[in-house]
Amino acid sequence: MSEPRKFDILVVGGGMVGSALALGLSRQGWRVALVESSERQVLLEAPAPAKGVDDFEPRVSAISVASQRLLAELGVWEAIVAGRHCPYQTMTVWDGDGTGRIQFEAAELQARSLGTIIENRHIVRGLLAALAESDVELIDGVKVTGWWQDEGRPEGRRGIELEDGSVLAADLVVAADGAQSRLRQWVGLPTREWDYDQLAIVCTVKTSQSHRFTAWQRFSPTGPLAFLPLLTDGGDEHFCSIVWSQDTEEARRLMALDDDTFAGELERAIERELGVVEAVSRRFAFPLRQRHAKDYIAPGFALVGDAAHTIHPLAGQGANLGYGDVRALLDELARARKAGLSASDDLVLGRYQRRRKGENLTMMAAMEGFKQLFARDELPVRWLRNTGMRWLNQLGPVKNRIAAEAMGLDA
Repeated sequence: MSEPRKFDILVVGGGMVGSALALGLSRQGWRVALVESSERQVLLEAPAPAKGVDDFEPRVSAISVASQRLLAELGVWEAIVAGRHCPYQTMTVWDGDGTGRIQFEAAELQARSLGTIIENRHIVRGLLAALAESDVELIDGVKVTGWWQDEGRPEGRRGIELEDGSVLAADLVVAADGAQSRLRQWVGLPTREWDYDQLAIVCTVKTSQSHRFTAWQRFSPTGPLAFLPLLTDGGDEHFCSIVWSQDTEEARRLMALDDDTFAGELERAIERELGVVEAVSRRFAFPLRQRHAKDYIAPGFALVGDAAHTIHPLAGQGANLGYGDVRALLDELARARKAGLSASDDLVLGRYQRRRKGENLTMMAAMEGFKQLFARDELPVRWLRNTGMRWLNQLGPVKNRIAAEAMGLDA
C-alpha cells in the first residue's frame, strides 16, 4: 500500500447527495475530498436544448421545498434552476378503481409551488460547478477498489484504495455511492431488504394537453402511475416524465409493446387526463427493492442517501430523504467543529443516526402502507380507502398539514 494522502473527511460518490454534502462540509472549513468514478468533464457537459421526448434525461427528481432551501444555502439553487426545471403548483392523486381523489394546492399553503421537477444531471452540473470553485479536492474518473482500517497508522485511522494504486486516509469516510454501496458492504453494515416483485417503467412523453403544472398520480392494484410535469427550454408544457410501477409480469408485457400501443395503454391508465399521448421516448425498466441499513454508522464511517435507504418511488421522496441526511450530517459536523471535536467522534455520528433513522423509517413505512392499501382489491377495502380520500380532501387544514410536512414547507 502506498503512502496515504490525508483528509478530514472523504465523501465517496459524486451524485446529487454526495456532491451537496462535500460542498457543505468544505464551507464549514473541513479538508474534504470527493471521489467520483465518472469523469468531471462528462458530468459538466451542457445538455442539448429539449425539443422532443428523447432530449430529456429519463432520471428526474421531485425536489421538495426543504431540499431547495438546502441547495440555496449551498449557493447552487439559482444555477440549477437557470437550466430546465418545472415547478408544480398542484398534485392530484386518485384511486383508479374508485371515486376517491385528493388534490393538493400550493396556493392553499401560501407557497409558490409544492416542489420542482428537475432532471438529475442538471442538479449534478450545478453542484459540480460550485465544487470547482470550492476547496473540495475532486478526484474523478477513478474507482474505489478497497477499504482499509488500521488503528496503528499514524497518518489516518481509515481510508480507501483507488484503482490507480493511490490511497486516501481520513478521520471520517462517508459513503454516498448508491443503493449497491460497495463501501457499505466492505465495512460490514447489514441491511433489511425485500423485493417488491415490480418494475418501474421510466420514460418521457408528450401529450396533447398541457400538464397544467400538476403532478398526477393514479393508483391501481398492480402499481401506481405518476406523470411528472416537464418544461422544454422554450417553455412547452406538453411534456411529462412518467414512472409506472407495475407487477413484473405486467411490466414486461408493457415494455414489449411498440411505442404507439404503449402510448395507448398510458392514455387509458391515466384516464386521458392529459389527452392523447402523442410521443414516447425510449423506455427503461428497473426492479423495485426496499432497502434500509440497520445502522447508518460505524467507527469513522457514515452512510447517506441511497447507500443508507431506498424507497418505493410512488411518492418521489428518494432524493429528498437523501438531502435530509445531508442536512442532519452537516448540522452535527458543524457542531463538532465548533466544539473542537473530530469528524469521527462517536457522539457526533450517533446524533446523526438518531436524527435520520427514525424519520426515514417512518417515511418508508408510510409508503409501504400506501402500496399495500392500494394493492387490495376487496370491496370493503376499496370502499374504505375511497371514502377516506374523499373525506380527507374536504378537511383543508388536515390535508394541508400533511402536504406541508411531506414537501418540507414548514421545515
